[in-house]
Amino acid sequence: MRPLEGIRVLELGQMIAVPAATHLLATQGASVIKIEDAEGGDPLRNYGSRKGGMSGWFANANAGKRSLAVDLRTGEGKQILWALLDGADVLVQGFRPGVIERLGFGFEEVHRRHPEVVYVSSSGFGADGPEADRPVYDPVIQALSGWAGAQRTDGGPMLIRGMVADKVAALTTAQAIAAALAGRARTGEGQHVELSMLEANIAFNWPDVMMHCSLLDEDATHLPNLLAAYQLFPTADGWVSVTAGNDAQWQAVCDALDRPELGTDPRFATAADRGADFEAWYAAFGEMCRGFGSDELLARCRAADVPAVPVLDPAAVVDYPQVVARGAVRVVQHPIVGALRTPRQGAAFGAAADGDGFEPTPAPGYGEHTEEILAELGHDQEAIARLRSAGTVR
Repeated sequence: MRPLEGIRVLELGQMIAVPAATHLLATQGASVIKIEDAEGGDPLRNYGSRKGGMSGWFANANAGKRSLAVDLRTGEGKQILWALLDGADVLVQGFRPGVIERLGFGFEEVHRRHPEVVYVSSSGFGADGPEADRPVYDPVIQALSGWAGAQRTDGGPMLIRGMVADKVAALTTAQAIAAALAGRARTGEGQHVELSMLEANIAFNWPDVMMHCSLLDEDATHLPNLLAAYQLFPTADGWVSVTAGNDAQWQAVCDALDRPELGTDPRFATAADRGADFEAWYAAFGEMCRGFGSDELLARCRAADVPAVPVLDPAAVVDYPQVVARGAVRVVQHPIVGALRTPRQGAAFGAAADGDGFEPTPAPGYGEHTEEILAELGHDQEAIARLRSAGTVR
């Protein structure tokens, strides 16, 4: 049995921060209904490579869900959501502060009628403060939370080329929901979980990206943030990532690459020595690597038990032997987009850890399950046709 089997989740969100969180819950067994507006639904459906009106992005971030397209601004649309809340365990909403209250589904009202529901509000900046009402996208949070500043190069700060801020918020949301459900198991009552993308990313970055910002006493010893020196190394024919995380590994890599004298060089002999001048250390490290082709360098490092891997383009990840051996990426058939390459989630439970993994249902077409869900709520075909004709549902 999957750990969240029997848990019903209602999602009011789009793009990544909320949908990726509920997708993770779906892969762990939760039943998720994605509630989309009656004017086209989640815009992520149309971003990037797509087929049949569905993007690969959407297909991966929304597997395991059913889609209900409904206009919550109408009285009958509101009635549908209240009916869904009768059997729900979790409601996750990603509107800007104030929007859900104007629709009539703020926490106080939902909690009064359904005190057992875990209610989650995910927003960019939180419920209050001078930026609370401003729109947010991933690059905005990257800029404010330390991500972009930590990627600084000679050309200035850089964005990570991935929706890392959204995904950090999604992981934080999923974990918070699991914690709130555990609390409800003890008390029988749900609660309001409020999540800010900005705060989730600041907290995520704090231990390492902000390591030089934490100690405030005047007698603290401050050294450069070692992340500022993170580098990949060019070889004679490619690029590699090699890491010597302790003194023994540093000596081992120097021996493996025929430069044993660098292992005892007073500038680099200990972690404290290397930390005092990362620039010089990495320059010496890079000089060693340039003298070898990638295959030979990786073989030597691995024989010395030093962490070393090739730098892979995204398209090459699926063919890396460890990825293949673990079945970490698979190809499934999707009824809309056809052959779809998709990852296995990082955590496997019970039998799934032995390869008997749960396969989530395909990401839904826009409003694909509207009729099915309405029928479950007791609407007959005539009532459903009337709602569709009125534009209340799609």
